[in-house]
Amino acid sequence: MRTRILWTTATLVALVAVPARAQDGVPTDLIRPEGVARASAVVDSVFVDQSLPQGFVFAGDWGAYLMARLGIVPIPPALKIEVLADTTRILLRTRIGDLPPEAQQALGPMLGMLPPETIVTGVIGLEKIAREVVRFRLEAVRLNDFQVPEPVLQQVMLGVGRQYPALTRSGRALLLQMPLDANVLLALGGVRLVGPPPPPDR
Repeated sequence: MRTRILWTTATLVALVAVPARAQDGVPTDLIRPEGVARASAVVDSVFVDQSLPQGFVFAGDWGAYLMARLGIVPIPPALKIEVLADTTRILLRTRIGDLPPEAQQALGPMLGMLPPETIVTGVIGLEKIAREVVRFRLEAVRLNDFQVPEPVLQQVMLGVGRQYPALTRSGRALLLQMPLDANVLLALGGVRLVGPPPPPDR
């Protein structure tokens, strides 16, 4: 049951594709298990040790990092999720048939009897909501060119939110805490981590 909940969360919060045309020149990346360590190293250098003033994490590595924060550890090496990022959103893409069986079963009410080649789509937005907190929020999900109605998406995600406390109550947002006045910014091909400003000279 826990595995099903985690895969539902990971799929709907970290599994999105392009509902509209992305910015020109956006490179496609893939989620890979080793991306967690690469992203964590940058996070530690910028936010924890503060040995670097800023750092860049490729989109696929950042997707892996978010999945790890949701509890998907280890990330399956055969996972087929494409990730794109531009300055407005993080985008991912996969087919129903490429989802693990647990995820397909957990998302049954939304996926219905759709063929395995159906593309599951959506978009994740990023917003800084406090001086030390950013929020990644699932904005939409599409099945091929059909956008899942908002009431349906809300209902599915409310159920996930009640069972998985890493998300907000709506089940659609993941909060990331940072040092005071640090930031996470969307960039072409990934995210840029900006550390806190240096203390003033005394």
